[in-house]
Amino acid sequence: MDKIETGAAPDFATRHAMRFEGSGGEYFKIWIVNLALTLLTLGIFSAWAKLRNRRYFYGNTYLEQHSFDYHASPWRILLGRVIALALLLGYSLTASLAPKAVFGWALLFVVALPWLVKSSLRFNARNTSYRNIRFDFGGTYGGAFKAYVLWPLLAAITLFTTFPLSHRARDYYNINNHAFGGKTFEAKIPAGRLYLIYLVALVGLVCALGIVITMAVSAGLAAGFKPGGHGVPPVTVLAPAIITTSVLYVVMLLFLTVFVSTLTFNLALNNTRLGDNLQLESTLSPFAMVWIAASNLVLILLTLGLFYPWARVRQFRYAATHLAVIGSADAGAFTSNFDGRQGAIGEEIASFFDIDFGL
Repeated sequence: MDKIETGAAPDFATRHAMRFEGSGGEYFKIWIVNLALTLLTLGIFSAWAKLRNRRYFYGNTYLEQHSFDYHASPWRILLGRVIALALLLGYSLTASLAPKAVFGWALLFVVALPWLVKSSLRFNARNTSYRNIRFDFGGTYGGAFKAYVLWPLLAAITLFTTFPLSHRARDYYNINNHAFGGKTFEAKIPAGRLYLIYLVALVGLVCALGIVITMAVSAGLAAGFKPGGHGVPPVTVLAPAIITTSVLYVVMLLFLTVFVSTLTFNLALNNTRLGDNLQLESTLSPFAMVWIAASNLVLILLTLGLFYPWARVRQFRYAATHLAVIGSADAGAFTSNFDGRQGAIGEEIASFFDIDFGL
């Protein structure tokens, strides 16, 4: 578990763990109905399906004796998807009829990306509540442009030597612009530990590539010296080796991706505070997360997708039970000093620009 490194510990260091009380069987009923109605309505019901899914997971996620809630309007979600679909169709038509004009779409995407990120984060934050108090997001377009365009560009120019810093810039934008009841979240992520995580991942990736290349060369040499191999198509001889090495590489890549994302998530949350007296904590095990992701994928494939509800609940339950808030011994103090008026933002939530663009 990562140690808390941001300032002094709260005066009352009581750990309040989160928990998830949903089940795969319950969620399967919601999921199967959502899937059927989405297909029957040619995708239109997907906005309502997303709302039902989130309300189920949020409503079954508890911090002490109180659950979270999600209040979004499905029409706002649908509007975001219609806009995204229109843009996708526009790009496809442009690519087919006027390929040279695709550059204009790329420029539009770069300009629009920060707004899309800001709008989606604000939409989801302002529609999430705990004990009837809403979360909020105050990020700006300029901040999103810096985190999602300028920093990745700098990482590419520096041959990705600054990629960890680019990752931290995104985390800072996502975390430090969130608030709950008027209290802001503040993350201070140590760059050295972030670089160490990516260095370990880089070593693992190089080793994976080395193993794959060695296996491919060995298979090629073996096929070349195979007795009686005359007239056997090389592809037929090498096919098993190619498939094996490809699967091995994908598995290693999956392992590294989940491993890195888990460690960086722990690092970010363990260095995040809410106000002056609340500290966030994450004790996710990267090995457990890899096992859950890999086994879920296998079971989903074996059941032709029917295991998906249980897979999602399984992963969500593990994540929820390894998150906690450290602060006052009294759980009620989480919100006793917060401004309850934050929950009554009324028309502001219904603003045209508060749209969820997540597909």
